[in-house]
Amino acid sequence: MRAASILATAILIMVACSPTAPMHQLVASDGDAVRISLQEVSDGSVHFFTFIHRGTRVNFLVRTDGDGAQHAHLDACYACYRYKQGFVVEDEALVCIACRLEYRLEDEIWDYIGACAPIEIHASLEGGALVIDEAVLERAARYF
Repeated sequence: MRAASILATAILIMVACSPTAPMHQLVASDGDAVRISLQEVSDGSVHFFTFIHRGTRVNFLVRTDGDGAQHAHLDACYACYRYKQGFVVEDEALVCIACRLEYRLEDEIWDYIGACAPIEIHASLEGGALVIDEAVLERAARYF
């Protein structure tokens, strides 16, 4: 009986303490897409956002590379997404919190090192905004 009680408590703690993706600047769809002003994200930095899909936080980031082009990525990678920790900016690099691999912010393309790299998502430029289709973010919910 005592062993069952200990096991039940352990399971409850693991479920209650399971990681959830952090909350970043919240963005919403305008019906079919999320639109982010280029003025907001064209400063050479990394900007983190959260889109909510059916109660799940879908985190993504927008960055400007060394040539001034904007790129959109999930705040997750194929290898470490299950830890729900994402990435953090340290000095001039984006760093995976789980495995500590780094990607230089100025690089145009972030090559995969093993399976760890921010998952790139399709975004387009329309009238001064970076546009990400809502369907892209909805499909990405599986990583969060």
